[in-house]
Amino acid sequence: MKIFQLTSQSFTGYIEFVFDDNTLLNSYAIHAELSESQQVYLLKNIPREIIELGKLKSSTVTITEIDQEVTFEMFWNRYDEKIRSSKKKALSGWNKMSKANQVRAFRFISKYESNILPGTAKKYAETYLNAELWAN
Repeated sequence: MKIFQLTSQSFTGYIEFVFDDNTLLNSYAIHAELSESQQVYLLKNIPREIIELGKLKSSTVTITEIDQEVTFEMFWNRYDEKIRSSKKKALSGWNKMSKANQVRAFRFISKYESNILPGTAKKYAETYLNAELWAN
């Protein structure tokens, strides 16, 4: 997974593009105030592959790859199932994962949480990691 941020002198904030391991666009998020014409331009020129990011570059646009580093503490605090989960077991599972899978697991937490059915308990942190739910 690769993340890129697009910034420009013509607006404040940034636009984030997330590409999967096959270099295809996975998602994008607009964290900027864009004019209507900027929104239309972006929608017409959304990069579907990493290589297409180049068509968005100009003298006022900068595209930066974001170095992804997710620590266990970031995961532990975001997952937030401290009462029932074992931090020691979760850390052990975390340390066995590749950096790419650590990022995937971290980024998938909100999607996982939104899909938990009412009345269903959240999985222990170590179960979430060992079951590789983000890979399903």
